[in-house]
Amino acid sequence: MAGTIYAAAWRPGTGAQWWVSGKSYADFKKIDKDYFNKGLRLVDLEIHNGKFAGIWRPGTGAQWWVYGKTYAEFKAIDKGYFDDGLRLTNLHIYNGKYAGVWRPGTGAQWWTSGKTYSEFKAIDKKYFDDGLRLVDLEVRDGKYAGVWRPGTGAQWWTSGKTFSEFKALDKGYFDKGLRLTDLNITNGKYSAVWRPGTGAQWWVSGYDTEAFVSRDKEYFDKGLRLVRMALSDSACDGKCMNQVVMPEGSYNYGITRTKIHCPGLPNTCGNPGAGEVVYYRWPVTLQGDRRYARLSALYFDGAPFTLPFTDKKVVRGGTWLYKPGSWHHAIDYYRNDGKKFGVVAAASGTVVHIGWDWWSGNTIVVSHDAGGVKDAFRTVYMHLANGPSADCKASWAQTVPNLSEPRLSQFKKYLNDTGCKKDGSGTPQEKYWGKESEKIDTGMLGKKVDRGAFLGWAGDTAPGGCGCTSDEVDYEWKGGTNTHLHIFFARRDPSDNEWYFIDPYGIYGPPECYPKNLTDPISTPCARYSISWKGGKPQYP
Repeated sequence: MAGTIYAAAWRPGTGAQWWVSGKSYADFKKIDKDYFNKGLRLVDLEIHNGKFAGIWRPGTGAQWWVYGKTYAEFKAIDKGYFDDGLRLTNLHIYNGKYAGVWRPGTGAQWWTSGKTYSEFKAIDKKYFDDGLRLVDLEVRDGKYAGVWRPGTGAQWWTSGKTFSEFKALDKGYFDKGLRLTDLNITNGKYSAVWRPGTGAQWWVSGYDTEAFVSRDKEYFDKGLRLVRMALSDSACDGKCMNQVVMPEGSYNYGITRTKIHCPGLPNTCGNPGAGEVVYYRWPVTLQGDRRYARLSALYFDGAPFTLPFTDKKVVRGGTWLYKPGSWHHAIDYYRNDGKKFGVVAAASGTVVHIGWDWWSGNTIVVSHDAGGVKDAFRTVYMHLANGPSADCKASWAQTVPNLSEPRLSQFKKYLNDTGCKKDGSGTPQEKYWGKESEKIDTGMLGKKVDRGAFLGWAGDTAPGGCGCTSDEVDYEWKGGTNTHLHIFFARRDPSDNEWYFIDPYGIYGPPECYPKNLTDPISTPCARYSISWKGGKPQYP
């Protein structure tokens, strides 16, 4: 089912602002009544797929709105309201039915609908010459509708523009002292009206609800208020949208801090205290009980990454979500035959951490410069192999003391069943523990590595890698292997210099939302955020 995307414009303002979308008529009517009683008035009304959306701002006096009217009914209603000293401020046509909002006003008012482009252009020219200005523009199925009210000064409008064309037009008009007053998108084409104005103006398009809520909150805090929004169907399935943010819980992963591996630029933070970690965080801002996608971390320039392996038999597994409702915040790669494969640097950089993580096993962190920014991104490679002897010893010495039941007993059973005995009397089975030759070169620490440089072997170390434990008391490991690379991609958010997980595909969804083949271009409309693969697609180094 198609998801809903938003386009909107903001201008400087003060005071309250509320908006809703996806409401039934009954719900919307109730909400409007509540806001009216609180001194707010409806300034924009939208109907999308039978659901209602609207914006309210402070106001006084009468307000009336209708929907689902025929042309004749709407015309009669408008005539009555005009005679009562009300003027049409918003016109919306949905499936041939009319909706509108009236507020107190004086002077002339004209509106039209169902016109061709040439007819509408001629009508607008006449009204402009008569001292009227276009205040609302609707374009649907090639037919034009609009509302004119008394005004002076310049006015420009456009329709049928691509995103790039519209962006260029808006930039030109902004530089000439004009500001966007109306914005609509139909079938991917932009229509808009500009009038004289000063001060800031921002607009967005193609945002899902999650991103739109977050952007509106950001602009509200900066003294901007929503003046127009338009809803449309996305070519992306709704199941692939609105999943940057988990609805409950949190996910901030701490990795051992060292002099080199620190929150700031490598080697600039001094010696850490005992137990200190560097946090890599889910890209969310929490304010009270509200959760907002951290857009300052998710939108960026720079795409430095290639695939972290060269083995053509490796496939993609878990993505931002393992499945709907189960967040991962990383990408998994594995071979269908379960064999190990070489892991390489996803971009040129500096190795800032090599060590055992009690949950994720052998871990390497590489810092990457990009776009002239030092340490702009980091990649975190987990579950790597470092030879049976070292990995078995670390499992008992560093992981077991950190586990609690039921995972503690489950993991100890896994260790013993695979030949990893605490007293060293066993022989770790190669099937699970690999070979002694599959070691990590710790001499890489602090050194620069090129894109594609060998880092280590994919493994299944620690509980996060082995797939051998669960929070379920009656869980029983069936003896399988779980060799894979779990890789976090992280970006330093310049707004607070903290590290946040990103999806290099820009999709932030479950696996079925991603391109089918490993090296397919990221051309899906579900890639709503910045893509960090070099050249816009995953490719071998």
